[in-house]
Amino acid sequence: MLAVLLSLGLGCAPAPHGIIVVSFDTLRADRLGAYASEASLTPNLDRFAGESVVFDRAFAQSNETVYSHASLFTGRMPGRIAPLDGDFRLPKGAATLAGTLASAGWETAAFVAGGHLSRGFGLDRGFGTYDDTSSWGSLRETGALALRWLDARTSSDPFLLFVHGYDAHDRYLKPSPFGYAFADPREPGLGARIGREAGGTSHVAGGVHVDDVGLIEALSLAAPRFEGGRRLPELAPTATPLSADDVAHLARLYDGSVAWADACFGLFMAGLEDQGLLDVVTVVVLSDHGELLGENGQFGHRGSLDDAVTRVPLMVRPAGGVQGRRVTELVGLVDVAPTLLELAQVPQALYGDGFSLVPALRGGAAHARAAVVSEGALRLLSARGDAGRLTSEGAGVSNRWLPALLAATPLDGVSLRRVGTGDPEPLRTALLSHLAGM
Repeated sequence: MLAVLLSLGLGCAPAPHGIIVVSFDTLRADRLGAYASEASLTPNLDRFAGESVVFDRAFAQSNETVYSHASLFTGRMPGRIAPLDGDFRLPKGAATLAGTLASAGWETAAFVAGGHLSRGFGLDRGFGTYDDTSSWGSLRETGALALRWLDARTSSDPFLLFVHGYDAHDRYLKPSPFGYAFADPREPGLGARIGREAGGTSHVAGGVHVDDVGLIEALSLAAPRFEGGRRLPELAPTATPLSADDVAHLARLYDGSVAWADACFGLFMAGLEDQGLLDVVTVVVLSDHGELLGENGQFGHRGSLDDAVTRVPLMVRPAGGVQGRRVTELVGLVDVAPTLLELAQVPQALYGDGFSLVPALRGGAAHARAAVVSEGALRLLSARGDAGRLTSEGAGVSNRWLPALLAATPLDGVSLRRVGTGDPEPLRTALLSHLAGM
């Protein structure tokens, strides 16, 4: 790895050396100063961006934590790994980034915050150490465990370390002083109640709140999800509408959770610096998906593949850092595994859906794409290109009739929606091409 980093001009990497990937669950790109936010929520991440290659238009391959991380770990689209349902598991024997590096003599470890990254989903494949005991926890916890693991290492072998936290995930109200850093603790409305409850935003759709979240799930099976639950008031006459103040309060609580996540990241980076690792390791920062914050009356991420959910931060800081550089081409999280394998000089023949971003890290261009495709549960499929986005709903990617339906469906009908003013037909072609390769 030292030789390849030197040849790329990406910094010196004397032993020990390795790759550290930090995954912020549910972090919207547009909340970072590095991605044009003016709210000053993320000073630590912004400083990191100033020493990194920043991918301006990076998109997740799914809106679900387990699907998105499965794609990240394998370099494959989620629907090619397993059916996108509640029984999703990474199959035994699946080729993974960690497993491939481990076979090449790398030490591999992951410290994750449980939930949908619990080992029961199979995402521990290839990791020699996989700690998922911080159930629905924070980078503050998983980062401390990871730093302890790094400090205890005696091997000179290269290592892959993956660290994950639910810091920006519902519930948005985080520890003081971050919880109410931007929101009024005296807020009396429904938004305050939702913000205090774990899973509170899962009860919101179509701009209204229902006590029975099952009604929202039933609606998602009976009507296109991108309708945003507009029929929910009909199904639940007692539903309570959210006011503009409620929506604003929840968004401010989310901003507090972003600031909390950034502070936890600052502590983790300080720990790496204390151990003398920042000059000898590559650090990657990303998110698995973003979050709706009242757009079209929705919160959460399961019901959408729009940019608020699929556009994610992706930043790569090589050993020693670089002068901050931007990459503007469309890229996906599916590109991360082949990129890291090339940096590690490990064969990557099994990673067929992504492209290595090493040329972009060198200062060149990323692989030219017409569109980035994302798949979701609840029968969602979407393509994002330069001209906008085209989203299909009504049949899942495993439905053998979907290609014919997609080819014949009129734009802006009940199951095909576009965002943007450009020609959407190249996006339809991208979706059909994706399905042809399933």
